[in-house]
Amino acid sequence: MARKVRIFVKDSSQHVILKSLDKLTVFRDESDYRAFAAILKESSANNDLAVHAYVLMPNYFEFLATPLNEDALSKFMQSLGRKYVGYFNKKYNRTGTIWEGRYKSSLVENDKFLFDVMIYIEKLAPKEHPFSSIYKNLYNKKDDLVSYHSLYKKLGFTDEQRVQKYSTLFDSKTDKSEFIATSLEKQSITGSLEFIKNLEIIVGMSLSLKERGRPKKDHIEKGKKMYKNLAILDKEKHKELKINPLTDLNFAKSATHIPVLASEVSQVGELFPIVFTADENPSLTAVVSLGTDSLAITADGKWITSYVPSYLRKYPFSLASTKENPQQKVILIDEDSSLFSKSKGKQLFKKDGEKSEVLEHAINFLTSYDTQMSVTQNVAKIISQSGILEDREISVGEGDEKKVLVNGFKVVDREKLNALSDDILADWVRKGIMTMIDAHLKSLNNIGTLFEIAQKRQS
Repeated sequence: MARKVRIFVKDSSQHVILKSLDKLTVFRDESDYRAFAAILKESSANNDLAVHAYVLMPNYFEFLATPLNEDALSKFMQSLGRKYVGYFNKKYNRTGTIWEGRYKSSLVENDKFLFDVMIYIEKLAPKEHPFSSIYKNLYNKKDDLVSYHSLYKKLGFTDEQRVQKYSTLFDSKTDKSEFIATSLEKQSITGSLEFIKNLEIIVGMSLSLKERGRPKKDHIEKGKKMYKNLAILDKEKHKELKINPLTDLNFAKSATHIPVLASEVSQVGELFPIVFTADENPSLTAVVSLGTDSLAITADGKWITSYVPSYLRKYPFSLASTKENPQQKVILIDEDSSLFSKSKGKQLFKKDGEKSEVLEHAINFLTSYDTQMSVTQNVAKIISQSGILEDREISVGEGDEKKVLVNGFKVVDREKLNALSDDILADWVRKGIMTMIDAHLKSLNNIGTLFEIAQKRQS
């Protein structure tokens, strides 16, 4: 399952939990708690993050904090987790991670739920458990880990007044633990419907938990269409047509994926996952969207990295076979493309009707692309026939709240790949197929990158 999108809103707190791997006891004695607390204090100070409530339990760490910028929480968690792993493994003579995976977080509507979440966290620990913010917030004991939230400060003009008012809240607050726990587990927003709706307007995406949905199997195919009005290039009909340089890629803004040649899997796969289409004749494609507009194209129409896939660079031209003779190719153009003009740009045809240098270059590129695409499809077919591909999807949420964002594609199963005969693997190495598969598998790590890009754009 893909990573959950994390939402950053300035001055809003986050309810966060980091669990140990397989309920491993990560705090075995008092010195472990104190070592973690020291790392916690250092990491929060170095990463612009104010902790308002926390509890350290034998196999998890839970807290409420306000990050001061969109990277603060992730950097804080990386620093905290990495440093304590080093301490723990050295002390107990072990290797590997001690954490379950990525932390879970829930954005909190402070005005309505800040104190509820604080109290929820501080009630998790048994009585007299020393490693909790309850001693600071409820008893006014010294704790350098805690930074008072502005709403806590408004409880009174003195520490005594604040503690007294917080104590009243602590004993009288309506129990919202089920809602708070569910919001954290599902990584949804701990807030009112009105707050969520207003936030959706700001970030431009749905943030509510929804019923389980599953796009049709051909969902990934619908992203290919970026040509609006294809027509056969005709030297009479288009004799006055001129073309301008390809500087704006917004014609592909709605494309959810981009076809990729085998020769460019490594380059395109540096930022985007490269997968196999799930149709009868599979091909390679880059997933560049989580169901909305392309995340690969910036607001000013530029590709997000320096390498632009060949599929986009051949626009507004295309190559097709005729029905009468499949071996015969014809040149197509998108007549609705803004790149074409009759007043400015470079001519497609010379005055005598012959192809211009610009058109010759375009045709050569199309021919080369067509040849490489045939090679790519043959390679994909070989890989598919070997039986090593498995269905995959990108989704968020779990159970009834699961939402599938992208499906209808396949990836290489590592175990099935390793089970192939030595002669097959050796042949694939010689033909360069293994190099392409390695690049494909490496690119799958970028599924999380899609969510990170989406979050940054929302912010």
